[in-house]
Amino acid sequence: MSLKIDVVQVLPGYYEFALDGRLDTETYPALEKSAQELLDKQARGIRLNMAKLNYISSMGLRVILKITKELKQRKGVFQLVNMQPQIQKVMEIAAALPKEAVFSSIQEADAYFDAMQKKALGQSNSPE
Repeated sequence: MSLKIDVVQVLPGYYEFALDGRLDTETYPALEKSAQELLDKQARGIRLNMAKLNYISSMGLRVILKITKELKQRKGVFQLVNMQPQIQKVMEIAAALPKEAVFSSIQEADAYFDAMQKKALGQSNSPE
């Protein structure tokens, strides 16, 4: 599956990214590139509308944390809105994780986040 990103300027210097699909190892570079282009132009705020985002991997989480960090350093605004339950679960887990490395690999982290998202949706962990 892919990731569709629609970017709208809601106020001068403030942007909303509507994400549709999966934010994972294959698709995170598109969000990273789009956000970095606006950050390079001194964006003061970014909101990620996640109403249609149905999956996030550790790399997707990494790019969100990177955007958050850069905006925080410049005293900008960052918002996540309209999260699906499985995405909300990943965000809750990420907030509770210690700052040090917890997973031995990207694959291990993705497997963990995948299982948590399936659990939040009431799906089994069996292969599809």
